[in-house]
Amino acid sequence: MDIAWFTDTWLPNRDGVVTSLLSFRGEMERRGHNIYIFAPGESDGREGNVFYYKSRTFPPYPQYKFPTPLSLFSRRTVRAIKKMNVDIIHSHSPGITGLHGRIAANKAGIPLFFTFHTFIDDSVYLLFRNKSLQNATKQFIYRWLRIYTHPCRCIIVPSPYVKRRLAEIIPNARFEIVPTGIDLKRFEGGDGRKIKEKFPDKKIILHVGRVVREKNIELIIKAAPHILKKIDAVFVIVGEGPHKDMLEKMVKEKHLSPHFIFTGFVDDRELMDYYKAADVFAFPSKYETQGLVALEAMAAGVPVVAAREKALPDFVRDGENGYLADADDEMEFAEKIMRAMEERDVMARARKFVMDYSIERMAEKLEEVYEKYGDKMQD
Repeated sequence: MDIAWFTDTWLPNRDGVVTSLLSFRGEMERRGHNIYIFAPGESDGREGNVFYYKSRTFPPYPQYKFPTPLSLFSRRTVRAIKKMNVDIIHSHSPGITGLHGRIAANKAGIPLFFTFHTFIDDSVYLLFRNKSLQNATKQFIYRWLRIYTHPCRCIIVPSPYVKRRLAEIIPNARFEIVPTGIDLKRFEGGDGRKIKEKFPDKKIILHVGRVVREKNIELIIKAAPHILKKIDAVFVIVGEGPHKDMLEKMVKEKHLSPHFIFTGFVDDRELMDYYKAADVFAFPSKYETQGLVALEAMAAGVPVVAAREKALPDFVRDGENGYLADADDEMEFAEKIMRAMEERDVMARARKFVMDYSIERMAEKLEEVYEKYGDKMQD
């Protein structure tokens, strides 16, 4: 099949959506499909199978860019879609880039699919401090989601939690659960020795992800003194984001600087080594629609301690393949991290669990969804 994906985030950004797209694209192409990406860029243009829209920076989050609404009046997208004889249009955003896909699907008579990646209503604080404005914006987002998804053959979601919550917002939609898959061999293949050599005789407690308020990294900092009373540990925070300066200040004020390392962005090869070096993966996020990094840690053989929030309990089962704690309880979070270091048999169960989420299996599920709903003559 020839498939066009529309996304509001793409390389050089490295977030969960981009990771998901890269993983699925690689496996879908190995299965013989042609994947075309439509994404924001510095200017209108094309590089291989990637089509760019000239875009402006989103001030609250500078690494994200969005095409201007005026771009919607251009016929460039429709011409490209028809020229490539695309079979399926798959939107990964209800924003302006996704709207380009929706318009093209309508004008070219092509089946439209939509994957819901992020509850953007949880981030309206970036736009408004006023609670009334935040609530009004959330209501607008819900209404727009119902309008945007109306012509979609189905809505693809990464977890049962997202399906339950979206079904309340879009009650008549058809949903299919297709989590992002993991390249198991890649995460099994890291070498943690060089990382461990940097922190001799210390336990390594790792966090990976965007450094933003929603990830609740403050809980790790608050839990640290309770953990350090019992063991010598270092807390390694891998990733970049606008919340980093605040967290570094918090660490300094609590006199924890010798125990915290903020690495910034690391490349994929080095990231595998950090996973392999870790003794525990700490994931207190309140924001996850799947929590891909938790599965990555499991694939690397690292016990996961996660917040009992949103989609995380769909993948992290307390006492079975990992541990869950209250997202606002630093004592419980610290206790679960200590427990994860002691009860190492959970690692074997986690590895067995994550086998069901290989990128090969998830790409096969996505292919089945396309085939199930992709008939151009379907109502």
